[in-house]
Amino acid sequence: MQEYLQVFLKGIQKESRRHGKSFVAAFTSYLPEEGVSYVTQSFGVEISKRTGKRTLIADVQRLSQIDVMKYGDISHYCFQTDVPNLWSLPADDDSNKKIIKADENNERYLQSYGSTPMEITFNNLETLRYAFDYILLDCPALSISDDVVFLVPETEGVMVVVEANQTKREQIQNAQQIIERAEGNLLGFILNKRQYNVPNWIYNRL
Repeated sequence: MQEYLQVFLKGIQKESRRHGKSFVAAFTSYLPEEGVSYVTQSFGVEISKRTGKRTLIADVQRLSQIDVMKYGDISHYCFQTDVPNLWSLPADDDSNKKIIKADENNERYLQSYGSTPMEITFNNLETLRYAFDYILLDCPALSISDDVVFLVPETEGVMVVVEANQTKREQIQNAQQIIERAEGNLLGFILNKRQYNVPNWIYNRL
């Protein structure tokens, strides 16, 4: 994971200097259950530690259900973690009564606003860019959702998680083609759940 992180950090620092704004990256996979949430969280922790910049890990489907178009509403949904400079916008935070009330008000707002879920996501992202330096979007798999395809214009790049010994070559190629057809910036593939087999000569020494 560390080698992927180094390449990613180098790429986002270059892009951030070029654009002069916060960096938004979408994390996805071709198939479900390939560890996208784990990888997104791991990158968020390391980025916040190494850069010292305000970093947000956001569930992209949650972004379509809330209203943070007003800067002051961000604190209703984004929570600071135990890791310095790292915030989270989780998929489900209904345990907090304050949030439940905000969600009820937000639902009425969204009904009156008349926007599509993706338009709401775009508007929310625009607000979040003012609050965070790095925004990592935890997205559904490409084979079951078009979220990433629609999000491409609003991101600086896409990272695709590939599960070792599980994802097939044609599926990886399909993921690349989907992102390229959407004119997205494919930052790279991340091999997850890689196994490092212990050589026999080491076993003999145990």
